Amino acid sequence: MSDKLPEGMITIALDAMGGDHGPPVMVPAALKAIGKGGIAVALVGDAAAIELELAKYDAPAKRLVRIVPSDGVIPEGANPALALRAHPRASVLVAAGAVKAGKADAFVSMGSTGASIAASTVLLGTIDGIDRGALGGPIVGYAPDTVIIDLGTNVDTRPAQLADFAALGSLMSRLIYGKKNPRVALLSVGSEEGKGNAQVKATTLLLRASSLNFIGNIEPHDLPAGKAEVVVCDGFVGNIVLKLTEGLGRAIAAHIRSALPGSPEADALADEVFARTNMLEVFGGGPLLGLKGAAIVGHGSSGVDAVAGAIATAKVVIDNGYINAQHGELERIRSEIAVT
Repeated sequence: MSDKLPEGMITIALDAMGGDHGPPVMVPAALKAIGKGGIAVALVGDAAAIELELAKYDAPAKRLVRIVPSDGVIPEGANPALALRAHPRASVLVAAGAVKAGKADAFVSMGSTGASIAASTVLLGTIDGIDRGALGGPIVGYAPDTVIIDLGTNVDTRPAQLADFAALGSLMSRLIYGKKNPRVALLSVGSEEGKGNAQVKATTLLLRASSLNFIGNIEPHDLPAGKAEVVVCDGFVGNIVLKLTEGLGRAIAAHIRSALPGSPEADALADEVFARTNMLEVFGGGPLLGLKGAAIVGHGSSGVDAVAGAIATAKVVIDNGYINAQHGELERIRSEIAVT
């Protein structure tokens, strides 16, 4: 363990107190992520608790770990604005503050989603015109490269905001998933043009005026087929889709196990169904888009592999220059829509 991390290496600030498990999961996850190469981790939280967990491991990766003390945790369900004021030294705030201060390149938290979004918005700031970061990424394992945005951070969204999400999602698809000309679609109740509410119809006009590869509407049952690389919806709809997908996957996996108890094949199939329907939980968190810094938000119940995956996601976001590229992409698409 080092008090000072090597210069020139990507540093990820990990909220070690966040999530359902805290240091017993966060510490081994950090060591596992470091073992993949190219990163160092600042573990933010209760120093004594983190030291206790670190002492259990005799791993070379410990030399790339630094402990950053914090005080307190913001619980899930707490009012984010009030909680941030009441707990100014909470682990998620200190982790976000490390990015703001230039001491870390990104931060990762499995803690309260509301607190993570609030801390990111307040400390890192948003790009002009973005009210708060949008959570976006793949959620359906049958279409693992399909970015769905927004997944719950913006529940009342104007058409111009949805157009911004389309631009951010398209950029993410190109830089992070390597898609040269990603297809962009709106999630709606029908695939025919003109189907949908006033919000969808108004957004259609904006996206038609842009240079994005807009293909029109798709329906929810099209998501597993990968008919678009970027699917745009407001956070109210996106969060419902996310939670339905995850809940349905859990129910089907449980049904398979109960129908064929003790069967290794059934267990393997149940695990696969769960993984394909709970991508954020199994493979880590998703980035908050539209911020001036890198923040990755994940599931509170995440285990070691998922947290290590979220750290890896943070590295990919930094490696591909996504944060700095957002401003130019938004300006380009906004100018096209305004001129037309």
